[in-house]
Amino acid sequence: MTSFQELGLSGSTLDALTSKGFTAPTPIQALTIPRLLSGTRDIVGQAQTGTGKTAAFGLPVIEAAEEGARRVQSLILAPTRELAIQVAEEIDSLKGGKRIRVLPVYGGQAIHMQLKALRQGVDVVVGTPGRIMDHLERGSLRIDQLTYFILDEADEMCNMGFVDDVRAILASANADRRTLMFSATMGGEVMAIAREFMGDFDVVRVKPEVSDAPLTRQVFHEIADSDRFEALCRVIDARPDFYGLVFVRTRADADLVAARLTQRGYPAEPIHGDLNQAQREKILSGFRERKATILVATDVAARGIDVPDLTHVVNFALPQDPQTFVHRTGRTGRAGKQGVAITLITPNEFRKLMYIAKSTGIDIAKEPLPRIEDVIHSKKRKVVDELNAILEAEGHGAYLAMAGELLHDRPAEEVVAALLRSAFGEELVESGYRRIEPVGPAGRGRADMTCALGRAHGMNPKRFVDFIASAANVKQWAIQHVRVQNDRTTFTVPAAEADRVMERVNSREGETLVTRDESRRKPPGRKFPQKGWKPAGKAPRTQRRKPQPGR
Repeated sequence: MTSFQELGLSGSTLDALTSKGFTAPTPIQALTIPRLLSGTRDIVGQAQTGTGKTAAFGLPVIEAAEEGARRVQSLILAPTRELAIQVAEEIDSLKGGKRIRVLPVYGGQAIHMQLKALRQGVDVVVGTPGRIMDHLERGSLRIDQLTYFILDEADEMCNMGFVDDVRAILASANADRRTLMFSATMGGEVMAIAREFMGDFDVVRVKPEVSDAPLTRQVFHEIADSDRFEALCRVIDARPDFYGLVFVRTRADADLVAARLTQRGYPAEPIHGDLNQAQREKILSGFRERKATILVATDVAARGIDVPDLTHVVNFALPQDPQTFVHRTGRTGRAGKQGVAITLITPNEFRKLMYIAKSTGIDIAKEPLPRIEDVIHSKKRKVVDELNAILEAEGHGAYLAMAGELLHDRPAEEVVAALLRSAFGEELVESGYRRIEPVGPAGRGRADMTCALGRAHGMNPKRFVDFIASAANVKQWAIQHVRVQNDRTTFTVPAAEADRVMERVNSREGETLVTRDESRRKPPGRKFPQKGWKPAGKAPRTQRRKPQPGR
């Protein structure tokens, strides 16, 4: 099929697609939409975000929604809050004039706002498994009258330890809904869920593109999230020839990062979906003419940008899926020219980056950030080259008299140094740069810990983080490098929090569960709790959930 008109969509939906500039369906849309509009079978789709799968299930969801129903008609599960927000925004933008309400539901957002929206009536809910479970247990969300139940990035949800939650949510939904599952890979857990909770289903596959850009060197820098912008500046400063794209997640991020870069003197421009065509063309024209050499872009806005001689691509934020990673990094290293793709990650994102690298066959290496000395050396070389170019151009005659006056009473070196300081401030001295401390397993400032609870005690990474955060009263983001084994779990916390974590968890549970363990070995004489142990405080989610029929 070559047009949306051939898929059987309504006139109002076609108008919404036209207003967004969509003219032809992608392969996954052409395979999925007609099956959903005319058939009754469930669907398992193997596709990634970059293939247009959100519209593939979002358009049928919109078509099936009844205006004024005041009940949840479709539920979409996503592994992360960023993807939940992205999917909700995309569906909301595709609904055109249809009066339906789309609500993203995720942790980290005040729950009272979600409760209020649910009471007022919502047609489509897009949420993360943990927060959806919270609402089901509260009774604030009913999913017994669904038309569609959709699992987006099913393999990623399994990898992140959400299998039990996904099964529980599926078991709570009405049996006559249609179930759709989209996944980048068809692993055992994904297909087990499909066989258990889906009826007769069709499998549709879109062959993923393979990165064929060996001229692109792939590297990543592991940094603290608070150092992300500073690390970006360090990356740009170390490469005087930088001419590239910086990818972010949202439109607001694009505006913010571009504005901060501009404030520091970098020639940067944002590009995202809120720009009209005239604004977009003006920015792209300036970028191609190198009036701006840094384009801060969202994935959607970057579609259609074709600049063959980009030197760099920077993943300021890690993309949601492997295919988007390929699309981003494949924009450099073209036409026989060398390119560099740089990805900035926090220690919590390391596992996801490795999953992306494995899925795409990309060879990516960890490198330290450029040193301050190297950045300054690079900048000094650039200044010297620019001054030599000005001297050779011989267009500075009008300043010779003033130069003579300056040199009359002072040494030439002192005058030039003062001019450099006036022009560059602290850009060429070490004191002008903030130190970025290394992070990761070998980084400073973190303590290795061992907890005597593992899979045998009902733990997975998510439940473990929830348990430690609650018991020790620390932020979830402070608990990193979680590795759940059968009878124990290893993890790290900021060194300043280590003693507090041990004291509070062990005190609340009445036994020594958590120890500081630099060697990552089981302490001698240590007794681990037997299977079936339950914490004295709030139990992990699986122990609070009611048994499910037939399981």
